[in-house]
Amino acid sequence: MNDDSFKALMLETGVKQSSRDFRIRPPQKRSSEAIETARTHAVDAVTTSAGHGLSTDEPAPMDNTRPLDYIAYQVDRRVLELLDEAPFPAQYEVDLHGHTVDEAANAIATLFQVMNERRLTHIRIIHGVGRHSQHGRPLLKAYINRWLKGNPNIVAFASARRSDGGVGAVNAVTVGLYDDRWGRT
Repeated sequence: MNDDSFKALMLETGVKQSSRDFRIRPPQKRSSEAIETARTHAVDAVTTSAGHGLSTDEPAPMDNTRPLDYIAYQVDRRVLELLDEAPFPAQYEVDLHGHTVDEAANAIATLFQVMNERRLTHIRIIHGVGRHSQHGRPLLKAYINRWLKGNPNIVAFASARRSDGGVGAVNAVTVGLYDDRWGRT
């Protein structure tokens, strides 16, 4: 796809380039006090009733360096090229740093609702790599993997490019873009 046809497609679908600055930034260093406060908040958090409808059962352990990738059954593999665009044209972004599993589930349920209401086609979820988790494993990453695969409106997702968050972020393409561009059988 050449640059002119890509720009024409963006105009046609209503996707606008993000005004976000995409330079590589050094990671923010958190103080040990802030890390301990976040851990205490996560451990002491009261589990609320699951009004979000997403499973909060413990997922299988996941390697924090392994990238996520998924493509729905019977979806054209060309959709994976969209996930590797630089910069990824995310229309909506959710940052889950410091969230408990239940808070993250509520945020993702809200994301799914907004995605359907606004017919969003490109979304980004920043979940982190689990460095500040109690056992150093990426708990939210495993949940995001499960929740995105369980949503029929998500046709493909993959870990972001290194400059956009790498294995600590996921870019996803929804059924709206896929139906508009290739048509689903």
